[in-house]
Amino acid sequence: MINIPNNSTNQTLKQYLLQYGSIFTKPSFKIFHWLILAIISIEEIRSIKFLYDNLISKYSDRALNSFYYFLSYTNFSIEKLMICTLRIVLDLINVSQRDTTIFLSIDDTLQAKYGNKFDCHYKLFDHTSRTGSSYLKGHCFVSLVINIPLKYKGKIRYLSLPVGYKLYDKSKSKLELASELIDITMPLLKGYQVILLCDSWYTKASVLKTVSSYDNLDLIGAVRKDTAIFDLPPQHNGKRGRPRIRGNKLDIHTFSYEKVNEYFMSTRKVMTRLFKVPVYITVTTKDIDNFSSTRLLICTINPDEINIFKSCDVEKTKYDNTDFKQLPLCAYNIRWNIEVIFYQHKFFWSFGNYMMRNKKAIERYVNLLAISYTFVLVLPFIDQKFDKYKFKSPQVIKRVVADKLTKELIFDSFVSSLESNKIYSKVQKAINSFLRDDKVA
Repeated sequence: MINIPNNSTNQTLKQYLLQYGSIFTKPSFKIFHWLILAIISIEEIRSIKFLYDNLISKYSDRALNSFYYFLSYTNFSIEKLMICTLRIVLDLINVSQRDTTIFLSIDDTLQAKYGNKFDCHYKLFDHTSRTGSSYLKGHCFVSLVINIPLKYKGKIRYLSLPVGYKLYDKSKSKLELASELIDITMPLLKGYQVILLCDSWYTKASVLKTVSSYDNLDLIGAVRKDTAIFDLPPQHNGKRGRPRIRGNKLDIHTFSYEKVNEYFMSTRKVMTRLFKVPVYITVTTKDIDNFSSTRLLICTINPDEINIFKSCDVEKTKYDNTDFKQLPLCAYNIRWNIEVIFYQHKFFWSFGNYMMRNKKAIERYVNLLAISYTFVLVLPFIDQKFDKYKFKSPQVIKRVVADKLTKELIFDSFVSSLESNKIYSKVQKAINSFLRDDKVA
């Protein structure tokens, strides 16, 4: 039998996935490999059975039930999958960039599912709904995304990759699930400056407690515009009694603002009830007379001490990363990438087309999607053949990789069925030429 050359895309995928190999038994790893390969190769995924019927069954003798069994009953840990993904991602960072800043983004996304047979199927509030109702029936997933700095065309650009998903099941709050994801991630990020980016839902309770428990972790997050803020505590007057821990209450309407693009902006060091230490608060509004479209950002680190902006030439955004007052917004702007990932997963990666009913299978399936998505984005940085696709759309890279994988599977299957030794070497040369140059039909 003629095997696909070692420099083939399929071999690259297998070598990449071998980094997850210690999590699985040998038979389970083969199923894991086939599922990832099929997810990448199929344009639209309708179900596990669809993957099996349209690709896996043509090149593998595995039974369909083995794939359902793998997702529902095989003993492997999602947390270990996340740790392996993190190790792969961190290996992309140059040793010289170890003192730069890594941003973590945390958020949740809803997925409508019809019927009541699914585990963890609830009526959930959806603030983005445009259907006339503020609620939908389905699942809620909490996700963590890591944003790593990579040098590209002489500047630093952030590559955003999903670490993993946790399915909300009411046994724990979304804040507790977010804290668990942070706890999984942080042991691998020792020595890095890490900043967590999140919206106003996560700047409270257990998430703040988790942030405070790590010396190298800070927070830049949105807070409610009615959050109580105070001036810095006054100097102790020398009299008996406990000194004040906060100054007078502040009113954002009295802040000094300056115009930046279409917004008025102000950044100030203050005290809050959220933290025992001073923090920086950035207020933006479109209109300082009526204070319309007002947003508040809280930053637990001095903006001037964000390493990436003071030591590297970061690709410009709509905010000026040389202006102290705009630095929290420059960082927080990276948080939008998690929303882009949610959008891409749902509209291009068939995120919601899972047909499994139990929680374990659903959670594992969406994490396999995250692994496939990460592989596609990491591939241009580990394989020179795909170098031109760095920072390109994952959908574009996926189509290119899918085309190559499909061709390799077809030719490997074709050649393995040949029995004539006389044409063996010629077929081998033809196939190797096709796979190398992709020009021979």
